[in-house]
Amino acid sequence: MSLFSYVTEQNKRMAVPLMGSVGARLSGKQPELCLENVELHFQALKALEDVFSPDILFPIMDLTLEAEALGLPIMYLEGVPAVAEHPVISSGDIAELKGRDLLSRGRIPLFIELAKKMKEITNSLVGAYVIGPFTLAAELVGTEELAVRIILDVDFIREILEFTSEVVSLYAAALAKRVDLVMILEPTPVILSPYHFAVYVNPLLAKLSDVIRNSGAFPVLHICGDATHLLDEMPGSGVDGFSLDSPVDLKEAALKMGKKHVVIGNIATVEVMLEKNAEEVRNTCNNLLRKMEGVPNFILATGCDLPPRTPEKNIRTFLESSLQY
Repeated sequence: MSLFSYVTEQNKRMAVPLMGSVGARLSGKQPELCLENVELHFQALKALEDVFSPDILFPIMDLTLEAEALGLPIMYLEGVPAVAEHPVISSGDIAELKGRDLLSRGRIPLFIELAKKMKEITNSLVGAYVIGPFTLAAELVGTEELAVRIILDVDFIREILEFTSEVVSLYAAALAKRVDLVMILEPTPVILSPYHFAVYVNPLLAKLSDVIRNSGAFPVLHICGDATHLLDEMPGSGVDGFSLDSPVDLKEAALKMGKKHVVIGNIATVEVMLEKNAEEVRNTCNNLLRKMEGVPNFILATGCDLPPRTPEKNIRTFLESSLQY
């Protein structure tokens, strides 16, 4: 079964707030502690399931796992993990990273174990995250340096992307054997032109999507920020669905994606879910739901991961809104 078939065969509009960190708050734990401990993370997700029962249960979002497993130092900024250094500047640096047993390094084993345990607590779909190959390259090289190299050093770009594609595919395959859906987190390509997205990103995503699908899960692409300029190229990525952020017009996206793909989004995480009251959240959700009537391949979701202190009432209102459509 495809993700499109699964979504369109439901007897209700699916609702998926991305809210792993909220689960940490509900369980009384700091998100960074959950990211370091399988049992604490599991308790956070169980709290989410017990309180909200979303249609897809996701863990806490973390874009540093693969980079950390490759040896890069990680720091926490207000509880959110970030890569502290971007040490790769040459082919020799890439060579030094090869041959490492990624699945046994850093916190990767913890997240693989968590993926296996998540189905114990929900009858809904279980999701997992991997970083996208292009964004992992940006973590290794630095975003600004990567952007410069795309213009000035094509050979290096192809080499680093081939390497990151292999790294992500290895981890994605391990997750896809244990979950129902793998979301590929690719925020960095918003800096690219449609041409460079088609040339450098789509081929990697197509290969990664095949790996995820062949390992038993649905591949979904998530891009933060305003990816409107990339919508025409995204169908070439090979994924089953697109999770898009609040600046993107979802109706326009659905028209460009066609009827084989699922469109997911895109209520603003801070401006709406965190900062507005419940009635304003309801109105925002209802406006989007009305706009997307007649689009069966649409899942109501947040544009990205919710801040831990998002009001519980706002999340309940979000979920209740979907039941009316």
